Amino acid sequence: MRRLNYKKVFIFLFCLIAAAGTMGLAFKSLAFNKKETVSAYTNDKNYPEADIQTYVKDDTKGGYSVSRPVIHVDNIDKELEAYIKKEIKDYEMKWKSSDAKASELNLTYTILHFSKQTFTVSFDKYEQVEGKELSESRIFTYDIPSGQKLSIEDIFAKDSDYLSVLSEIVFEELTAREKNENSQGLTKKENQLTAANFDSFSILKDTLVFYVKTDDSTKVHTIAINKGLFKDSLLDSYQSKELNEDRVKEWQPKNIVAKLPVKNEWIDPAKKVIALTFDDGPHPSHTMSILNDLDKYDAHATFFVLGNRVQHYPEVLQKMLEQGNEIGNHSWDHPQLTRLDKGKIKDQIKSTQEAVDKATGMEPSLIRPPYGAINANVREYMDDLKVVLWDVDPEDWKYRDEKKIVNNVMNKAKDGRVILMHDIYQTSAEAAGKIIKQLHDKGYQMVTISELEKVQKDRELSGIVIDE
Repeated sequence: MRRLNYKKVFIFLFCLIAAAGTMGLAFKSLAFNKKETVSAYTNDKNYPEADIQTYVKDDTKGGYSVSRPVIHVDNIDKELEAYIKKEIKDYEMKWKSSDAKASELNLTYTILHFSKQTFTVSFDKYEQVEGKELSESRIFTYDIPSGQKLSIEDIFAKDSDYLSVLSEIVFEELTAREKNENSQGLTKKENQLTAANFDSFSILKDTLVFYVKTDDSTKVHTIAINKGLFKDSLLDSYQSKELNEDRVKEWQPKNIVAKLPVKNEWIDPAKKVIALTFDDGPHPSHTMSILNDLDKYDAHATFFVLGNRVQHYPEVLQKMLEQGNEIGNHSWDHPQLTRLDKGKIKDQIKSTQEAVDKATGMEPSLIRPPYGAINANVREYMDDLKVVLWDVDPEDWKYRDEKKIVNNVMNKAKDGRVILMHDIYQTSAEAAGKIIKQLHDKGYQMVTISELEKVQKDRELSGIVIDE
């Protein structure tokens, strides 16, 4: 009869007890964590290069569902993880110190922009504790090469006056919207906004988008601004179209501010104004002659340019803007747009926008269709471009007679009128010089189309009426 090996039995029992203890701890751990889980990474359906991680606690009291993007840039991922963990911790402190029988936290995100240069994400939070509901959004923009979160100060040159320019743009843009949507504090021009008002933004290929919250309102106003307005202050890495184009699909804001606000500091709305406009240029000598005459009398004008000429004389357009003049779109090569198919209409307008942008850093906000011809098909491709026609046509394209052109304009010149001329003819350029002087001598202020519109608004607000 074999004797029982007590040593082996002891070892077996010890291992069995240890295993049971380990399993017990595992089951206890599973039981403890069954309501609190962290998901493995799943792919973001909108951005294949990004993943999603979700934190869920399934409980009536203290329950939450929180998601964050993972873009595999170490410092950015760590910051976003720290952000959502702090949100969870703050929420748990609230509900644990409350007597509420139910509470809830939902934190979701949307990637607003993801380019080589920057990453912008918006977090939307809904929280409910003790019947008190809280909804808010936070927007963060990161510089991908450095992995650092960006503030408004980080994207502009330190010595530039970008903040006052932004304040002017916001004031002008929001006062143009429905007044009943804006607060009084918002529309007071003397209340310049601070950097804190612009801490939420995204940097697109062609556009800066600001999500502005004013001091006296919880409403967020989305304002998109053409980056060309900041060509001298926006840092090169954020000005670059290539670096800031979205990796998947570039978002196109509906309304883009394409020109700086018209200050009209030199214009007296109580005095006569008139808008000279010139079509079909630029011309290397005739347009420059007109610019010299305008400058001599502190006068401004609007030039509706052809794209196929812009590409050859970009320096003329730059001179126009330097002197305070305005540039409008007049198509690529002057066809009657209403006779073209939709594809060609689109090309005529878009190509000219791009040519002006390339020459000056900003796209026009005005358009004058050749011959003034316009229909539904043409309007479809104008986006937010404002159509500008005319009140007086001296037919300088028909009568190459300087004296006749001058008489035709001066006989019909009146306050608020828009004069049509062409800057590709020598006779028109010579006539323009005399017209500018005579209008000046008669007390007219010569303004751009945008300045004219501003004067008209100022007069309406002030009740100013001009008698002639």
